[in-house]
Amino acid sequence: MGEHGYKKELNFWHVILLTSGAILGPAIAYIPVTVLTFGGPVGIFSWIIAFFLIIPMALVYVELGTMWPKAGGVAYYPAKSHGSLVGLLNGWAAFLGYTLVMPLVVTSIVEYLSFYFPGLYNGQTISNLGIIISVGIVIILFLINIRHVRLMGDINNILTIIKIVLIIFIIAILLKFFDPSNYYSYGGPAPYGIDGLFLAVSATILAYAGFRQPIDYAEEVKDPGKFIPRAVIVSLLIVLLIYMFESIAFLGTINWNKLGLSPGDWSGLSNFPYPFISSSQALGLSYLSIIIIIAVIIASFSDGLIYFGGAARVSNSLSRYDEYFPKFLSKLSDQGIPINSAILVVLISIPYLILLPSFSSVLGVFVDAILVSYAPAAVSLAVFREKFPNENRPFKLPAYKILSPIAFVIGGLLIYWSGFSSIFIAILSVLAGPAFVLILVKKR
Repeated sequence: MGEHGYKKELNFWHVILLTSGAILGPAIAYIPVTVLTFGGPVGIFSWIIAFFLIIPMALVYVELGTMWPKAGGVAYYPAKSHGSLVGLLNGWAAFLGYTLVMPLVVTSIVEYLSFYFPGLYNGQTISNLGIIISVGIVIILFLINIRHVRLMGDINNILTIIKIVLIIFIIAILLKFFDPSNYYSYGGPAPYGIDGLFLAVSATILAYAGFRQPIDYAEEVKDPGKFIPRAVIVSLLIVLLIYMFESIAFLGTINWNKLGLSPGDWSGLSNFPYPFISSSQALGLSYLSIIIIIAVIIASFSDGLIYFGGAARVSNSLSRYDEYFPKFLSKLSDQGIPINSAILVVLISIPYLILLPSFSSVLGVFVDAILVSYAPAAVSLAVFREKFPNENRPFKLPAYKILSPIAFVIGGLLIYWSGFSSIFIAILSVLAGPAFVLILVKKR
């Protein structure tokens, strides 16, 4: 690992706000409305259903991350339990998915800025100027992440607190205009039946996926066995309430006529590129539009800040353990930062940004790539319980013989529910990882 090691500089609040910040990313502007698009008013309950579905998987990672707290640990556990090929495929998928967050969040920032600066986005792709601004944002994320991890954590603390406060403010303002008739009129609470509800669940469970980020920083947490279990559960509860009330607030403020929709046309809500802004302006709350744009920009930047560090640590992990990645990527700076891996994140994210210059075009590839890496951890946990029964486990998943298979199934459903619009590109990108096996085999 070289002369330097990771620094234990993250406290309990860092871990809570890492988790919350990773989950409350660009999704805050879309998913709370998407659940209404898919399910109508009953879609609100999909947040609760998805919460209970994601808990077994989250607790799987909590046990692994507290038993062996390693930076970029999501790449380490499947390799430890299943060997080189599985470890490499899983780790590469996680690294690629995390890296794709960079073009995802910066295009989100630019597209929302284009609400006031139309030259940045033409409705389908961001402009050349938008790409230049996006590259600049990626560089800023890089510069923050190559300092002490505590600096990144402190900045994220501030940004995440600000975005939570802004979201709560937006919710509170919108609730003042709440119209309960939107719940029981216009097709009733469940206009699309049970199918609509479960389609909404497919969106909400994806929104929770950022819970895994603290596991990638576990080696830098002062007391991972104590902090991570509490922080993950508390954070999931926080974001459950925030997302659910976002959906409730939007539901109550829908003015069909002013939005140009036929009453009860829930699917028509998907036509709005800035749904919360459209709803606010329909209410005559133009000032709220500015606050919404600021909240989305901060949420996106914070999300990118967290995932950038996660991607660098996964790359570093793939280099340190069994040399899946080239050895120079294992280098840590004097500050305990995987500096070469951070550079790699920049070098990979910028071409994807140029090739996929819009939020929607990046989203599908990102989702399909990153979700491939979730399910194997459930199997790893079961393997470790058998192979290392006496290992110190600060947190133990209860009834693991039941909950681990459930977590594995949920991991598979995440991929299925993500859709297949971009699966071809994602599969090609993920399968590029085995090229590194040739390097591995040649070295051995």
